[in-house]
Amino acid sequence: MSKSDELHVRYHLNPNFIKFKPDQEIAEAIKLFNKHRIFGAPVVDDLGNLIGMISGTDCIKAALKSNFDSSFRGKVQDFMTPDVRTVEADYSCLYVAEMFLKDHYRRYPVVENGNVIGMIGRTDVLKALEKYLC
Repeated sequence: MSKSDELHVRYHLNPNFIKFKPDQEIAEAIKLFNKHRIFGAPVVDDLGNLIGMISGTDCIKAALKSNFDSSFRGKVQDFMTPDVRTVEADYSCLYVAEMFLKDHYRRYPVVENGNVIGMIGRTDVLKALEKYLC
């Protein structure tokens, strides 16, 4: 493998990620976000296809909509963002670094053959660049 091949996203993504189903309760998403200390996760259908992203901000919006009523029963699909920017596993981390500079996103779902295989965040890209440059 060449040095530039080592910068492929597939070698730096996080394969252990939380994902949600669209019909899950938003309260469950909030609990899992807090438990795993994350602020965003993909929403996938039964085949593993990406259909959206749910963020901590989306969860806050849900809480505000419910007026913090504990009996509120919103679903992830009601608050997720359906338009999701993704990266392919064979993208270069250099390209993803440029994406992070242009976007406000903190992480991207990594897809291969239509399925989410991991997540890559800003710190993952920094670690890849450290390995490449240092």
